[in-house]
Amino acid sequence: MRTYIKITLFFICFIAFSQVSVAQVYLGGAGVISYFSPSGLDEYQGFAAIIQRQIYLNDSRFSLTPTLQGSLLNSRQYNQPYSEFYTSVTVGTHLNYDILSSEKFSITPFAGPSFIWITGTDGGVLALEPSPVNIYRLGLETGLSVTYVHSEHFSIKLIPLTYTWSDQDFRQGNVLSVLFQIK
Repeated sequence: MRTYIKITLFFICFIAFSQVSVAQVYLGGAGVISYFSPSGLDEYQGFAAIIQRQIYLNDSRFSLTPTLQGSLLNSRQYNQPYSEFYTSVTVGTHLNYDILSSEKFSITPFAGPSFIWITGTDGGVLALEPSPVNIYRLGLETGLSVTYVHSEHFSIKLIPLTYTWSDQDFRQGNVLSVLFQIK
């Protein structure tokens, strides 16, 4: 638990000491694929709503992006005696670096820690009755974003793939995230 507190305090200090910063808020969605086992047999698909706040430091290519994502995973809902339906909430912070940047266009790889909370009902093939699932995972989230800035009030961020590695056989990926800037 102390490791989590140290990581959180680092990012809070990073934001607090960046007195001169420019921030943008993005809203959007993505397709989600989650695996709950190492073999990949427990694959669940769905969709996600994403909120990001990208905080740029003045005269720097580095930025910090706190991210909140809510996902509905239901691809195995109708092929077993009892339905399986999961929701996941992911809270993460990405450290970004603009490798290619101009006034209208930027390509930015990112990586950072994330906390995943999964709840739902497990109704497996041999289940006599559905059982509740409540899983917590800490992971590393990585990806690459492409941003097009049309004007000061409108920009689009495309993230072709975001991948989350975690412990205890959990992996999750977002496929084609599309985010719009709110101003």
